[in-house]
Amino acid sequence: ARHCMMCVNMIRSITSKRRGVIAALIEQGLPNICIDWIVEFVPESISDAPIIASLLSEKGSLTATERLSAASAGLRIAVAHSVRGELGAKMLVSASTAVLLDSFTLVIGPIGVPVSILREDNGEDVTNICREKMFRMISVLSTINPKNKDLKNEASITLSKIAALCKSENAVGGVSGVAASKRKILLKEIWDTCVQSNTALGGAM
Repeated sequence: ARHCMMCVNMIRSITSKRRGVIAALIEQGLPNICIDWIVEFVPESISDAPIIASLLSEKGSLTATERLSAASAGLRIAVAHSVRGELGAKMLVSASTAVLLDSFTLVIGPIGVPVSILREDNGEDVTNICREKMFRMISVLSTINPKNKDLKNEASITLSKIAALCKSENAVGGVSGVAASKRKILLKEIWDTCVQSNTALGGAM
């Protein structure tokens, strides 16, 4: 059962005794529902923050979508359990948001290229996967406790950078048609989400 305390306690015990277990699971690409469970029930997962951060910094070991998925998982763990390991949480938030910024082009797709062309080996649409992860990560940033100055500042800087990227992309000319309209709508949606998240943190764009 999802809330079986015996199962929860067993996994928490394994996680606390075997450093790297959560990082290994994240590297394997756990689905969102599994990451949600870990975030909710396994606060010891924050002890793997340095290992997850290291994984995110190794660009060759994961595909672009795998790396962003790992960053999304790492960010959720770091924000949820920062009080149990502030230094590790700060390191992991920094590494995760760096990946998020690196992935911006994949989220909106390159100019003049149908985004559906960008696919993983298994046929999954890269842009859709990255887009879902980006919006989720922006949402997670809004849940940071404003009293945690380090994480709040990291989040505000990241949101401002994403908003600036949206603005600069919108200024790019020479593109027209349905694809361009969809692109502008997406950029506005990302911008609006960043503004909302930054407002939740007590900031302003």
